[in-house]
Amino acid sequence: MEIGGTSLDPEVREGLRRSWKPLMIAGVAAIVLGCIAILVPAVAAVGTAIFIGWLLLFVGIVMVAGAFSAHSVGTLALRLIWAILTVVVGLWLIVEPHSGTLTLTLVLGFYFLFMGLTRTAIAFVARGEPNAGLLGLSGIAGLLIGILVLAKFPSSADWAIGLLVGIDLIFAGWTLTSVALLGRDLSRSP
Repeated sequence: MEIGGTSLDPEVREGLRRSWKPLMIAGVAAIVLGCIAILVPAVAAVGTAIFIGWLLLFVGIVMVAGAFSAHSVGTLALRLIWAILTVVVGLWLIVEPHSGTLTLTLVLGFYFLFMGLTRTAIAFVARGEPNAGLLGLSGIAGLLIGILVLAKFPSSADWAIGLLVGIDLIFAGWTLTSVALLGRDLSRSP
């Protein structure tokens, strides 16, 4: 079967045939969770901080174990410091998620601001090239989001992360349901 001018690998086609129902369930769940995150962004923001905290805690523990493979005392010390800092930040986000959302929101605001500036500058330099306008539009959107988040800080911590996580979940759910529909169509074809 061809999609967008390219044919699917037989293994991929078979995998989509077999897994379209779980993909559809995951996609619908992501869309529902995304809508909830948009409707209750403060809860989603705290949940995101806790989730990131657990990720950092796990990664930090793995980094501590990996630090002992260092070949010199200096490298061991640097790796242990980095690993312990990762564990501490993870624990802090788990124990104090509201404070963590403040920090994450501040970082997010600066990220969008600098990403927007960079994309706008690149689009300006590349004006006349294909897709430079879209890149510039993306940069302006990033600038506006960064300015909005930073101008409303710290109150933006109550909505910014939850809103963006919600939007991302909806897009992910949309993608998953689209792939699931393709798998459903493949399962119906001979």
